[in-house]
Amino acid sequence: MAHVSAGWIFSGTNVLAHTDERLKVLNENGNAIPAEWAAKGYNHVGDIDVVDGVMYAPLEQPDYNLGHQATARYDPGTLRFIDAVELPQHENSFVAVDPASRIAWSMDHFDGNELLRYDVARSWKRLRPLRLSTVLHHTQGASVTAGAIWISTSDPRNDLYRVSTKTGHVDLVGQIVDPLGEGEGIDATPLPSGALHAMVLDPDMTKVWVEHFSRPSPPR
Repeated sequence: MAHVSAGWIFSGTNVLAHTDERLKVLNENGNAIPAEWAAKGYNHVGDIDVVDGVMYAPLEQPDYNLGHQATARYDPGTLRFIDAVELPQHENSFVAVDPASRIAWSMDHFDGNELLRYDVARSWKRLRPLRLSTVLHHTQGASVTAGAIWISTSDPRNDLYRVSTKTGHVDLVGQIVDPLGEGEGIDATPLPSGALHAMVLDPDMTKVWVEHFSRPSPPR
């Protein structure tokens, strides 16, 4: 999920949807993965990000042993596909782009103690990964702001974390309210509704909840 002017963009398995602030759907791309990329095996859109008029979306193929995944760009206004690049990683649950540095963040595996970094301005050149102070499990989404990466998970408690972009220090900051559902994407945009916003797939598999959180106090 990603906040845009007066609304949200959500990603699903093969769908992108633009809603207003009250989550009423305004526009939808129900076949978000282009045929040429679907033919390569890509069948899942992960947690997206929108920076300076460009939507970044991780496209995932299910054979993780191949060691490559893709990240695509879309027009957030029309939800139309622009292009995509294949990247040397095994899994691809999220992409989060720092608007200041144009560094894109992801993870090689859903479980791990490193964050991958790519220089978007230099043709997605892979940079040295950021080592984390602890292992994260079942990572699902991320959002970058104020020197930190906020990460949502679908671990047993649907934990939410803050990671320092400088040191890799990890702080547990909360949990998604419904522990039985599956944690999904996250967005870190200060709004009247809260500073952090996270999604959880309901256990009945028919609806998704959007939850809003205050920003935790800075760690000591």
